[in-house]
Amino acid sequence: MSDYSSMVVHSTATILELCKDLDKKLQGYLIDTNHRPDIAYELLKILMIADDLVQLANPDKTSGEFFGLPKDVVGGSKEEAAFSNKHGWDFGPWFGEKSSSVKEGIKKVIKYWELDPGKIALKEEASMTPNEFTRYGIDSGLHEVKTYAKVIFDQFFSDKVTVDK
Repeated sequence: MSDYSSMVVHSTATILELCKDLDKKLQGYLIDTNHRPDIAYELLKILMIADDLVQLANPDKTSGEFFGLPKDVVGGSKEEAAFSNKHGWDFGPWFGEKSSSVKEGIKKVIKYWELDPGKIALKEEASMTPNEFTRYGIDSGLHEVKTYAKVIFDQFFSDKVTVDK
C-alpha cells in the first residue's frame, strides 16, 4: 500500500469513527429531546478530511492559475493524484465522485443541524413534523457520509484501488 493509499485508509477510518461519535451524540435528538448536542468538532473534522480527499482527485487552483499561468510555473500548485487498480484502470473519476459525495453528505448534515425546527414552516399537508424533517435531513446526510466513506475505505484497505501519486 502506497503512502497516499495509507493516508486515504486512515482518513476514511477517521471519518467512520467520527460518524460513530455523531451517532452517539445525536441519539434521541428531535425524538426524545430538543436539546441540540454539541457536534461541531465532529462536523468540522469530517468536513476537513473530506475536503482533503477531494483535493487528491481535484486540487483547487492557486492564485496564479486563476490568471492563466500553467501549474508547472506556479509555486504551491498541485497535480491531481492518479488512482488505479491492479489492471491499470483509471479510478480517478470514481474516487472524485465518492470523495465529493462524502463532502456533500457532511455539508447536508451541517445544513440540517443548524436549522431551528421551531422556525420551520412546512405545508399543512406535509407528511412529517418540522422535527422529523430536520432529523431526516441529518440522518440522510450521515448515511451518505458513512456509505461513501466505507466504500472508499474498503477498496483502499483491500488494495483494490491505490493512489499512484
